[in-house]
Amino acid sequence: MNPANFHPRCLHLYQALCESSFHTSVSSSPVRESTVLHNDSIQFDHVPNIAMDGSVVRIRYQCSRACEVGVEVVVFSTQNRTGVLAFQKRWTNHRRLHVSRTLPVKLKFTQDLHHRDDCVIKHSADVRSAVVQAWLYHLEQGDKCHVNKTSSYLGSLVRTFKVLQAVLPSQCPARPFPRCPTWMADLRWQLTRDRLHQCRPHESDTVDMLTFPMASTGERFGVIRKIQPFVNRGLEQARLLTVEKARMTVSVWVYLVQWCDKSLCGIIHHIDQNSKYDTPLVQLTNTGDIIIQVRVASGRDQAFRAHMAMPLFTWIRLDCFMQGVFYYSVNLYFCSIFCSFQTDIHYNDTAGYFVIGGSRFLPGIHGFFGPIKYYRLGTEKVHLFLFYCSIQVLPFWKWTICVIVVVYVRIVAIYSFCHSHYISLWRRFGQNSCRQTWTWEAQMKHRTLFSFLTTQHTSITTPLNKLGSRMFEHVVRILSNRGSPNVDPTTPSSLIELLQTSSCYGYHHASLLLSTIHLAGLMGHVDQQQGHVFSLIGALGDDRLALMHLGYKHTQGIDGFPKDFDMAYVYYSNVGAQTSIDQGHVLEYKQHITEHIRISNEDQLKGLTHETGDTFLFLKLQADKGDVESQKHLAKLLFWGQNGISRDVGSAIKWYARSAIEMEDPTAMYDFAILLLKGQGVKRNRTLALQLMEKAVAKGSVQALNALGWYHSTILKDYKTAFELFDQAARNGSHDGLFNLGIFHLNGKIPNNPGKNEVGSPTPPV
Repeated sequence: MNPANFHPRCLHLYQALCESSFHTSVSSSPVRESTVLHNDSIQFDHVPNIAMDGSVVRIRYQCSRACEVGVEVVVFSTQNRTGVLAFQKRWTNHRRLHVSRTLPVKLKFTQDLHHRDDCVIKHSADVRSAVVQAWLYHLEQGDKCHVNKTSSYLGSLVRTFKVLQAVLPSQCPARPFPRCPTWMADLRWQLTRDRLHQCRPHESDTVDMLTFPMASTGERFGVIRKIQPFVNRGLEQARLLTVEKARMTVSVWVYLVQWCDKSLCGIIHHIDQNSKYDTPLVQLTNTGDIIIQVRVASGRDQAFRAHMAMPLFTWIRLDCFMQGVFYYSVNLYFCSIFCSFQTDIHYNDTAGYFVIGGSRFLPGIHGFFGPIKYYRLGTEKVHLFLFYCSIQVLPFWKWTICVIVVVYVRIVAIYSFCHSHYISLWRRFGQNSCRQTWTWEAQMKHRTLFSFLTTQHTSITTPLNKLGSRMFEHVVRILSNRGSPNVDPTTPSSLIELLQTSSCYGYHHASLLLSTIHLAGLMGHVDQQQGHVFSLIGALGDDRLALMHLGYKHTQGIDGFPKDFDMAYVYYSNVGAQTSIDQGHVLEYKQHITEHIRISNEDQLKGLTHETGDTFLFLKLQADKGDVESQKHLAKLLFWGQNGISRDVGSAIKWYARSAIEMEDPTAMYDFAILLLKGQGVKRNRTLALQLMEKAVAKGSVQALNALGWYHSTILKDYKTAFELFDQAARNGSHDGLFNLGIFHLNGKIPNNPGKNEVGSPTPPV
């Protein structure tokens, strides 16, 4: 479904909360315990305080003409909050008019309402309260001989009620059996009658979907949360009653750095089991508006747009009440938005999953997520506060330093260009002004920063993003020279100030270093809050090391970070996506792959060589003589820059081509065909690549078989042939073929069986 095709029903602004549509409606006139109208009256002479089976209610009534009198008992339980009619009795009065009459009524309830569980009654009702109500209704001319079935309590002439207490389930009597139960039923009951059905100690309808801040880079990465059914029977039955009449509340803290780069980005959205949007879908637009979309009971999607222009650089709490009301709050300013859908809203939180931020369906916001609380059965009031005081000013809490640098750079830029004669005349004849931009106190407070800017005077007109890198390098150089005789007198607090400024200007190696300093206590004491702040700032800047840092902390649950694998996956998947993109690019020649080698292992150290080493020269000699294994090994070393050898893609391509075309080695043909398909280091040639792939398959290369399947599925869109190739590769032991076969099952692309099959999806190889 295209999220742009919204059909808003209404949009009104109100300053008051709306009543919940799940409360029982009552008459506008006040209801008293005894109601009298002219010569008609009805009241209770005697009502028990507890609703019990067999108890007697005495009704006194008087009719001015032929009437119908009714007594009802409505019970409220955890299974049904709107009330269930448990008892009803009606009778007519035609003769004794204008005379007060008293009639006893014996209450009779069903077995599950007044008996405890036994071998027959498995789930008795958990009654919380009951209401006994009596009413009187005048009969029409044609209703003298029978009871009017359409009459009711709310439509009656006079009426009265009283609230009764309920009997606790543990105090309900056992049901007497008219005959002996079967031996199997009696044995099962003897084994289970004393068992207490306990729910989980902390089970509640309130779910903390996020308890720690999360950095969202505006990409397709987000936290996935799956909601499970309630273990408690009463809570689960209450949830099922709200599937077609949604009742839920979501409270989200967000901090926006900018609005969406594209037309829409996700705040929180619900994906159902068919990979489609479900209730709710909360999105942000590129103009700062909020879009709320729901799925109604008929299966259609409806939405409305709140024109509010969300503010930037401040924490905002969004409270969404799914009775059709959406509230928006900015600090102390309260604004409520009301939208009434003309049909019931469908909502099943156990179907599918929730996504906080971005997903494969839409990107996330660019900013931070704070705590998120989800009330599964709804609530009328939300209690959700920010956890850290320092987080409230995240991340731009050093504006003073940034402004100083900007103003200083502008002044230097002005003096770097040619002299303006107009400015000299204005200074000569105009009003005298002081050239001092900052006060003496400001210069003393930030003297380290001013000293650094003075040293960069000649090249400070370069882009500001490079200025952060120079500040970081300046700090690292000072720290590296701490042990030398010429120690720089700069204090640690001044270095921290430079690192903060470097972080402010987008160089997030400084953010990571600041986080490490605060978390490790290198300033004399551990400050986890500041460490968390700078960790999140670095992650927001999409810095790879900062993302890995946060992912590791959440994986281990150390240094004040909660142990949350879902949040760790958000950061690690971002790093993986960046690395995957980088691997597709041909890097510079003089680069090396980082290899993990123990310094104490002499054999591994001897394996490191270079272009003039004996190992490399011998390998090259063997390759020149036509040794296929030496050619392939030499091509691999040169292409990736391994074992201390400088990367040389051109020479690697020559050895790949020689071993593939001349020697017709299947592994070399597969490797060279992949390079031809991607165009890495060689001109792209799909025709030659396919020919080499087919030759490699004919020589028994399982990798080439899987690659052909990928080509047919991705390039040619021939899923039938691709499935056959993947299946053949998997049967021959290819882990990649097995994985791709599982993807086909998961996406429903199996020929003659288009349905999705998650059970048939094999687990990816580790």
